[in-house]
Amino acid sequence: MAPTPQTTADPTPRRRPTLLRIATVIPLRRTLATMLLLALAGAAEGLGIASLLPLAAFMSPGGGQPTKGISAKIAEAIESIGLEPSIGLFVIILIAGMTLKAGLTIIAMSRVGRAGADVQTKMRLDLIDALLAARWSYYVRQPVGRFSASLSIEAMQAGEAYNALAKFLAELIQVLTYSLIVFLFSWQLGLLSLGVGLFMVLTLNRFVTSAKRQARKQKKRISSMVGGLTDLLVGIKPMKAMGRHARFQTLFERDAEQIRRAQRKQSFARETNKALQEPILAIVLAGGLWLSIGVMQQPPGQVIVMALLLARTVSTIGKAQQAFQNVRLTQAGFNAISNTIEMARAMREQSHGGETPTFERGLEFRDVNFGFGDAPVIRGASFVAPKGKVTTITGSSGAGKTTTVDLLLGLHEPTGGAILIDGRPLADLDLAAWRRMTGYVPQELMLFHDTLRANVTLGQPDFDEADVMRALEQAGSAEFVAGLPEGIDTVVGERGTRLSGGQRQRISIARALIHRPQILILDEATTALDPETERAIVENVIELTRTTGLTVIAISHQPAWAEASDNVVHLAEGKITRIERREERQAEPVALGPAA
Repeated sequence: MAPTPQTTADPTPRRRPTLLRIATVIPLRRTLATMLLLALAGAAEGLGIASLLPLAAFMSPGGGQPTKGISAKIAEAIESIGLEPSIGLFVIILIAGMTLKAGLTIIAMSRVGRAGADVQTKMRLDLIDALLAARWSYYVRQPVGRFSASLSIEAMQAGEAYNALAKFLAELIQVLTYSLIVFLFSWQLGLLSLGVGLFMVLTLNRFVTSAKRQARKQKKRISSMVGGLTDLLVGIKPMKAMGRHARFQTLFERDAEQIRRAQRKQSFARETNKALQEPILAIVLAGGLWLSIGVMQQPPGQVIVMALLLARTVSTIGKAQQAFQNVRLTQAGFNAISNTIEMARAMREQSHGGETPTFERGLEFRDVNFGFGDAPVIRGASFVAPKGKVTTITGSSGAGKTTTVDLLLGLHEPTGGAILIDGRPLADLDLAAWRRMTGYVPQELMLFHDTLRANVTLGQPDFDEADVMRALEQAGSAEFVAGLPEGIDTVVGERGTRLSGGQRQRISIARALIHRPQILILDEATTALDPETERAIVENVIELTRTTGLTVIAISHQPAWAEASDNVVHLAEGKITRIERREERQAEPVALGPAA
């Protein structure tokens, strides 16, 4: 295998604030509609709480209808609509306001719950879309397990971040509502409430910061553990066979211990923040009651209303801080999956429409050069692979064989020369259409824990059972599949472990043949097989070429392919050292046409 290109990208030179990015994951109008409902709920609660002001006048000694201040104005407003101010009426307004507030809040938070689920889904789909559209060079630099953590944990935290932000905004609306009511009742009380709230926020903010820091550490370690376990399970067999899996247990225990510590510190910060709000509120209320009753000699009714308003205002500020803390706790996961999506999008493969490719004559490499950075991999490669023939590219490890195939498939672009398909440069053709004309079988087989049918069709509904059986027949696997108890509906096990190596290889070939490609590329596809199995597959592919006109490009350093091929291209250190032809045995390629 050739070395991996070390390219870097800066996908986010300028980024919007995190809270705004969270709010706009889904259409902003949905978030604004939810905020409108919460604002209406706040207004309804404000209406109910406002009824306490004239109630205080009725509850005062010698109480009756208020004659001055905001209470009198409320009473006048009641009279203007033809109602008689009374204790019963204001109690009804209080209950109605709080009930309406509860109903609107239920509707709003229901929308928040659905939106949070939509955020999770969108982040997952955006991640999948970005990964599938990325350039090949991006995949080979990323651990597979990292994406597992993004798809599960980080996407879930992104949804929770949206929910937490919505709840924070809801609490802010409550703070504004109560602050307005308090200032209407007494500007001195309003200033006191805001002062106490600000004191509480500043005093307890260190716990919010600490919780955010521990959440970030916890997210990092959990992602590392999930990613590492995913990668380990992919290759668990050799680890257990060599008795070396215990070492990984030690590494996971270390990660688990660090996660435990971060969780404990995060929990301490969160619960301390919540617990300290109550004594601060109690101290303020006690001082306020002493000042109002013992010093200012205020009527009990007004004191009760004042105490209620003060308690609700300060406690609501505390709830807003707790909600903001939850935003900080969950935004680490949101930022992580957002970064992964943005990095993958920055490495998006540049697809070009181009002309519709044809494959009537064959393909040609004409003086092709390619390298990773300053390290050349392919140097001046020129050869022809005629249509309907088997061409084997052979050479030692690191000679550039796989890179040659990657160039042919458009996974990399040559830095010099041209790759011609029927005489037309590959760069001028529709790359997606060209790839649909090819079948590809890699050295590292990938079968899914599903049925044979699903592994051959990859779940595409366009292929029916007849297509599956035809592909299996062409791959030489129909006989062994027919002998299975459930036939093509047999589950192959994780990575195809219920099948032998030769059977897995034939299923992979059937997968590459089901869409009737014009060219079949086998990249070291039989290297891990025993000579007899390899010979049988080679003979089967050669026969398929002779009967269907299929063009085959085989990457192999095994003699079985070289002996059976029409053309053998020898690579060494990125250079073609010689080309052997079964019939002519000449050393120079035949050009297919000008590089138009």
